Amino acid sequence: MNHVRFFSWIALGFALFPNAQAEPTIPIEEARVRFVSFARTIDTSVISALPVQHNGRIKPLDTLAREALIFVTGKYGMWGLSPIQIYLGLMLDESHTMIPLIEVRDPQLRADLKLSPGRRHYSVLELQTTELEKLAQPLAKKEEQNSKLLSPREKKIIETFQQLMLVRAISGGGHLFQAIDFSFGKHGTDPKASAGLDLVKAAGETYFKAVNSQDPAAARAAARDWIAVANNYPLPEIIAPYRATVPLEVMYNRVQPFFIAALAYILLALLILIPQTRNFLGTKRVVGLLAVPMLIHIVGFTLRVYITRFAPVTNMYGTMLWVAFGVALFSTILYGLYHQAIVVGFLVATSGLVLLLTHNMPLILSPDMDPIVAVLRSNFWLSTHVLTITISYAAFTVAMVLGNVGLVANIMGIRDSDFYRRYAHFTYRMVQLGVFLISAGIILGGVWADYSWGRFWGWDPKETWALIADLGFLMILHARFVGWVKDFGTLAWSTAAYLLVIMAWYGVNFVLAAGLHSYGFSSGGAAAVGIFVSVQLALLGTSALMYRARKTKAA
Repeated sequence: MNHVRFFSWIALGFALFPNAQAEPTIPIEEARVRFVSFARTIDTSVISALPVQHNGRIKPLDTLAREALIFVTGKYGMWGLSPIQIYLGLMLDESHTMIPLIEVRDPQLRADLKLSPGRRHYSVLELQTTELEKLAQPLAKKEEQNSKLLSPREKKIIETFQQLMLVRAISGGGHLFQAIDFSFGKHGTDPKASAGLDLVKAAGETYFKAVNSQDPAAARAAARDWIAVANNYPLPEIIAPYRATVPLEVMYNRVQPFFIAALAYILLALLILIPQTRNFLGTKRVVGLLAVPMLIHIVGFTLRVYITRFAPVTNMYGTMLWVAFGVALFSTILYGLYHQAIVVGFLVATSGLVLLLTHNMPLILSPDMDPIVAVLRSNFWLSTHVLTITISYAAFTVAMVLGNVGLVANIMGIRDSDFYRRYAHFTYRMVQLGVFLISAGIILGGVWADYSWGRFWGWDPKETWALIADLGFLMILHARFVGWVKDFGTLAWSTAAYLLVIMAWYGVNFVLAAGLHSYGFSSGGAAAVGIFVSVQLALLGTSALMYRARKTKAA
């Protein structure tokens, strides 16, 4: 790392933003109102597309601001402001230390730091008066030695301290100026590159002076000049292609195609599930309407693939999007085969809810599109092994949803044997499809492992749990084939076996966090998953007890 250049950028930031270390004494709410009023005047229409270098690729300033805000606040935006307005506002507004932006996520840590109760977001000034920095300093050394030695509480302390340091870096200008230094981290710079960086720096100074002067027209012109200068800077061949996708990425961020698709799926589900509208639509209209959200979904995938140049399943966020699409696709196939509109309604609603869940958990399911680790940089294997494994999760999700429909129907006292027969048949077909796909995915993964790691199978946690999930659903197929389980049993056991998918899909990455698949590890979401598992087990247990009691009474 070129530390001299890094600190020169920090110095430039303090020169441009002399109030970066100011600690105004006005009340927090007054500071927030003033900050929001100022940030709202920042015109982001042009500056959003400023190319910056961050996490191994060229991305727009809009994305840099969005990712920073998600980490600091846990949200895409606050107070009606866009991420880039908040980002630039922190750099330019003198009351930034009073703005309650930093989310302290752990309740116990909030209590330990003696922060104001009833709140989750705090200002830099508030956190500076606590013992956070004192607690974090020894933990930083411990994390550097071996992050696995940190306890959950220690990880929360480190995370909160990193949030504080990031806000400081943004407000001081160092975060942005490091990102626009396209040679940052290099040992030595040729004269032409140094001259180019001087031009980039000068253009940035002009832009911020224009913004501070409250001249929107001059700010837009300065932003265009800054972008033009940045686009003329020579880049290494490995990251240069990303610069061409910057305007498209800005559009992708603003349009939010997956959020639109989620709303379209849910609206369509309501139209199908409401008897009056379902009867009006008919078969052809349902098929036509199904194509609308799926096309929006495909457009979102296309944009992500074009921007990243890899298949859209490089992180948990991508697999959630892919599974949601798979559920919609398989529901369309079921509708084409059996013309069961209500079944499609439940499944399309599931696709929409999965997308909404993904959209509303950006801190846990990170939407970033940064380059993947070297072992994954194979579009062939990503498009075969990973897509195949995760699309099998979609088939199992369909089976789980249909199984739960059967469980709820049983609790509600529905006795129609034809109803259970139909839903058990659909569930059985989806389990067959899922088992085929996950088995093929496991085999393909073994081939990739042999190619990448020199062994076909190693009982890695991810491999092991994928195999366990496969065997769990295989047991259902065999039990139904030999007559050990009937219609209700097929529905019930499909919901139980889905918990194995949860472990293979979520548990290995977020709970175990061990094994060679370390590039997929993350944290968070345990409460939401725990609630889902608890509700599923309660629903399964209640329905099974009621079914057995009814069978005993009938005997």
